[in-house]
This record gives sequence, structure tokens and C-alpha cells, in this order.
Amino acid sequence: MKSTYTTIALALRFLIVLALTFTIVSCGDDDEYLIDPTPVVGNTPPEAVDLGLPSGTKWAARNLNTTNNFVPWGAHSFNSAKFCTWEYYTFDMSDALTKYCSHANYGKDGYTDESVLGRKLTELEPEDDIARQWWGEGWRIPSKEQWQELIKFCLITKGSKNFILKSRLNNNSIELPPEGYGNGSSKEASKCYYWSRTLHESYDYHAYCFIYSTTYTISHRDRAWGMSIRPVKEN
Repeated sequence: MKSTYTTIALALRFLIVLALTFTIVSCGDDDEYLIDPTPVVGNTPPEAVDLGLPSGTKWAARNLNTTNNFVPWGAHSFNSAKFCTWEYYTFDMSDALTKYCSHANYGKDGYTDESVLGRKLTELEPEDDIARQWWGEGWRIPSKEQWQELIKFCLITKGSKNFILKSRLNNNSIELPPEGYGNGSSKEASKCYYWSRTLHESYDYHAYCFIYSTTYTISHRDRAWGMSIRPVKEN
């Protein structure tokens, strides 16, 4: 009789463990936006290319995003151009911002970062930086200043498919694919559009970006636009 009770107890214990395991897995499937701080499996960081830049910043040998996928500013995942609009934007609700906002007239119910977080945000925090979230510690979306440094110390030429940025300091180089941007549909696929992590100083709906076709510029565009991401590795 004792043996029978032991067998039943072990069977019940097995069923309970099995049920708990199934519950944990099922809950995890529903949280599609949960980003782990370790690099994503299957998206191993590439070589960090040393261009000899004064800041010590190294640039990734390839983009974070894949072809025909774009990243809205501050988004945690890639999107097709269809979803790169304010309707789907991460920090937008009813045409008002819910983060990275310094002016109450742009914020949801008068939101500002200082009033809620106690500090003014001028660039993406690590938890909202897809390069940091996907590739891990040290990787970031470049700042406006890092793009400016790259432009200053590199010669840009057109290759067979990509634009080549060759360092004037050590002759190392990286290539930037011209994939355009997404805003409801894919646009200007012959040009480079790459996000920086830097928020515009006065117009909270915009962030800075690098644009190149025949000449380069550091400009700013709607944060809901999807662009390419070329991460940097910081000291």
C-alpha cells in the first residue's frame, strides 16, 4: 500500500511541474516586446572596426537591421515600412508623446521627462537603444556627435552597391548600404538614412539622423520614421 501511495505522489509531482513549465512558456510567448539585456540569439555582433577616431569609438562592420526592415527612433524591434508611422510609434499616444519630451505642449496630458522622471532626456537611454538591447554591453546607436566625427575623418565614395567610408587616419573602412527610409512605404532606397540616438533640442517629435546620397548631412526627421541602424562600440 505504501508503495502505491509513493507512486501516486511522484506522478502528481510530475504533473504539477509539467503544468508550471507550460504556464511559464505560455506567458513568455505573450510578451513580445520584452527585451533581454544580453545579445539576441542568432544576431551575433560583428567586428567593431577601428577607424582611428579621436574619441576611440569603433563602428560595426554591418547594420543591425536587415534589408527592407527599418527601426523607428526608440523602437525595440525592426518593422516593415508599413508600421513606421505615428499610429504605431512606441512613445506616442493619441498624437502626444509619452517619453523623450521636454515641452508640455508635445506631451500626453502635459507630460515632460523632468516632471515624471526628474531629469531631461537628450538621447535614447540604454533600455530604449535597440543596438544595446540586441548586441549587449558597449553597443549603442551613434550619437549626433559620433556621426559628425565619422564624417570629419572619413572620405566617402560610392562602391558597386554601398557607400564606402574610408578613414583618413588609418585607411580602415566601413560600408553603409543605401536602403532609404520607411514611412508607410519604403522611400528613397538609393540614399542612406541612419538614426542617431540624439533627440532634437527644441522639436521633441524629431531626432537627428545621418543622410547621404551625393552629399552628406546631419539632419533631423520624425521619430516615427523607420531608418537603418549602424551601431558603434564605445570605450
